[in-house]
Amino acid sequence: MRENVHFEWLAPWYEKIFKPPPREEIERLLQLPTSGWLLDVGGGTGRVTSSLVAVARRVIVLDLSMGMLRQARLKPALLPVRAQAEFLPFQAHTFDRILMVDTFHHLADQRRALEELLRILAFGGVLMIEEPNYHHPLVKLIALFERVMGMNSHFVYGENIESALRQMGFAPEYRIDGAIIRIVVRT
Repeated sequence: MRENVHFEWLAPWYEKIFKPPPREEIERLLQLPTSGWLLDVGGGTGRVTSSLVAVARRVIVLDLSMGMLRQARLKPALLPVRAQAEFLPFQAHTFDRILMVDTFHHLADQRRALEELLRILAFGGVLMIEEPNYHHPLVKLIALFERVMGMNSHFVYGENIESALRQMGFAPEYRIDGAIIRIVVRT
């Protein structure tokens, strides 16, 4: 497993530095509420999904960082699981909703992670990926900072993620909102 030690020391302060994205947009794009399972891949402290437990009662926060998962464990109704996005420990078609916020650029094998996410997505399910828009100048600056810090980030253009999903036989919705992109796949 490729672990980024930066998240271990950042975990206790993560939510003070990084605020979650607007909940309403995530609820709308994920078509919440759902009675099934929601998986937050790379969910760290649970900063995003902790506000969604009322509309997705069964939430798993998956992350590689034990420090981040210790913080997630402090939040009610979140089930933390340590695993790598490229090798998900779940059966096929398990999750009705899958969310990945600000995580894709941290993955070592992005194609493999997409394959895994789609493997575990249930029929009639929704996958939403939110990433920094690499076309945006501020995001290029963030990418440079992460490179200098040795974070091994691999920022990609949103249209590359969209293209990979199309090559896998899906028809993703691709949205740009300034420095953020959102890609939604419905099965």
